[in-house]
Amino acid sequence: MKALDSAVAALVGPQNAATPTVVETPQSNPSPSTPYRGATRAGSLDKRGPLSAEAKRELHPLVRPYSPPDALAGVPFPSPAQQRAFDDYLRERGYKPPKTVAAELTKLDAPWGRLQGAIGEAAKSQGDAYHRHMEDIARRTAAGDETVKREDSWSRSDWDADARERIAAFKVECKRIEAQAWQIAEPALLAKADAADAAADELEAEARPRFEQFAVAYRPAPYVLLLRKYAATLRDGSRRNVGKPSAMIETL
Repeated sequence: MKALDSAVAALVGPQNAATPTVVETPQSNPSPSTPYRGATRAGSLDKRGPLSAEAKRELHPLVRPYSPPDALAGVPFPSPAQQRAFDDYLRERGYKPPKTVAAELTKLDAPWGRLQGAIGEAAKSQGDAYHRHMEDIARRTAAGDETVKREDSWSRSDWDADARERIAAFKVECKRIEAQAWQIAEPALLAKADAADAAADELEAEARPRFEQFAVAYRPAPYVLLLRKYAATLRDGSRRNVGKPSAMIETL
């Protein structure tokens, strides 16, 4: 055994033989001082984008202890008449729709509408455009126009491809306008949703003492649940998909 130890020491050297080998193991939870490996790559997590209005609200959520998560699952959406009644009640409680939001969104309706018209026009059959183009070349040739020879003569498929490319470009611009409109509309919708939930809280606070007085388990009234459903639909983000900018806040 002594001879074997001597042989090993001769191979690895005295310094390495005396120093224990440390094997690094991957850590599932790196220390805060250890940078994330992808932090320096393009598009990594260190490049933070602006938070939406809803994301900012989630940093400080409002907890209502009497409303379980699925409390509104079976509640129908308020009818237009019910929404108008809720709007009247919110105004009675002091809620005021923002004055400038509707005007700002209405300004975006014009360019958005022009793009929609252009999409509809480009989506039509390009057969007429193709035939007009060929007739124009024929007339100019008959009149002695020598420049026609140097022009490209578009085929029917060329006109169709051009229309598809224009439609795609128009849709991209529509999406840009809609995103701009949502940045304007979302805070106003969330503010109204908060007002609706606050009104529902007040209605529940008025009714709850009677339940406690008679030792009856509290159940929210149907109109309270409908009002909370109304608030939920205002903040669920579905209105960003309506397209027309002013339609995002027509309920305001």
